Amino acid sequence: MSKTNHEWSKEALFRKAQLYADTMIEHEDTAWQFGLWSAFTLELLIRSGVSATSPVLLADAKDWSNILYGLGITPNKPKFVPKSASTSELIVRLEEIIPAFTREHANFCASHLAKRNSEVHGGNLEFECYPSSLWAPMFFSVCDILVVSLGESLEHLFGQTVADRAREDIAAFNDVNAKSVRVAIEAHKTVWREKTGAEQELARKQAETASLRHYGHRIECPACASIALLQGKAAGEAKKTVDSDGVVERQVMKPESLHCIACELKIIGYSKLLAAGLGDTYISTSRYDAMDYFEIDLDEHVRNMMDDDNNE
Repeated sequence: MSKTNHEWSKEALFRKAQLYADTMIEHEDTAWQFGLWSAFTLELLIRSGVSATSPVLLADAKDWSNILYGLGITPNKPKFVPKSASTSELIVRLEEIIPAFTREHANFCASHLAKRNSEVHGGNLEFECYPSSLWAPMFFSVCDILVVSLGESLEHLFGQTVADRAREDIAAFNDVNAKSVRVAIEAHKTVWREKTGAEQELARKQAETASLRHYGHRIECPACASIALLQGKAAGEAKKTVDSDGVVERQVMKPESLHCIACELKIIGYSKLLAAGLGDTYISTSRYDAMDYFEIDLDEHVRNMMDDDNNE
């Protein structure tokens, strides 16, 4: 058995991580499958990272036959089935192997994979109620550390488009200045509480009237709980389907700004939105008349837009 053909080799494990990553990014990051396959991808990267030092380190040390197998030697033990160490044990080993892999990263990996186990082995829908903004930045940070240790890149693992998004998430996660947005939110809360009940009610009605779905994604303002608008930019390619009413285009949008008319809170920049817990992507849905859609240049089809809905 050659070193690179060994099922515990870093090469074999990284190739499998790429396959899982491909399946992950086939889904919108608002879908539970995106989270579940991210966990599968993460485990393979962890194993590949440990194996980069030696496949022997993947062996379950309770049976020394596993160590032999890790060395590329097939044990003479009857009915031998190789067994690797648990992922939790491998995370501990990874801390010793890769200096950049800290306890914070280890804790995230353990937590993310625990959700995977709960999803797979029980009735819980862990990733259905786990917004990607809560885990994707740290997930991509860990992936970046692991692929670099393997002499690979995020582009090689995810492709250019997702790698670009990953680096943006990592930068936003590490933006310490973005944490100041929480101070701004608290300040607007204080001003809002000082308004009379009548003033608050009037402001809420004005915000609801002005915050149309056509202009952005309607959410609850973190300062005053009125209707506020998130606006964003396209993330990846739009997905198009055709039904009896025409062409439906679904576009994943990454938030870039928030404006609340009621309390005048404004948050500009993805890193600040992420720090405020508002970094989740949303879906913008556009509908077109089929006859018009297919008769025009694709770059000009927005002129025939019939309806936008940023709150699907």
